[in-house]
Amino acid sequence: MHQLIAYFKFLLSSTNQYGVHSPFVYDYLTKCLYKKSKYRTGKTEKVLFKSISYFKCKTIWIAPANENLKQKIKKAFPFVEFNAPTYDLIYIGAPHLEEYLDIISNKTHNDAMILIDAIQKNKENMALWESYKQLEISRVTLDMFYCGVIFPRSEQVKEHFKIRI
Repeated sequence: MHQLIAYFKFLLSSTNQYGVHSPFVYDYLTKCLYKKSKYRTGKTEKVLFKSISYFKCKTIWIAPANENLKQKIKKAFPFVEFNAPTYDLIYIGAPHLEEYLDIISNKTHNDAMILIDAIQKNKENMALWESYKQLEISRVTLDMFYCGVIFPRSEQVKEHFKIRI
């Protein structure tokens, strides 16, 4: 029941690319997320795979419990490395702020992307997502109901978007 109510609230407050005033986010939506996909996966995995392709990610960190996802990525993107001093993309299967805070804060760079699954699955995940948004590194955040994205982009003002995908 919680997810249904949360989804209706999300629909009332979210937008598409036309409600976005950031050129970076607009391009990400129109040239990446809203493009037709060749990937036959769930919503969050589509965001992940499309983003890897769009940003040409070379180094990716996947939370340890997602070995199956790591294999899928390696098959689709054989050039991707999973061990590096910094990462272009970090994927966290569900919000665990305390566990992954060090990786998010110290293993990313300005143009990195942090993708977090299931941000609105329950009240605890929603509270953790709110905590992620408050981090110093979180300059641009996108709530897509199924998942959330954080971009460190220090050159941009702190903004939060709710986007329908």
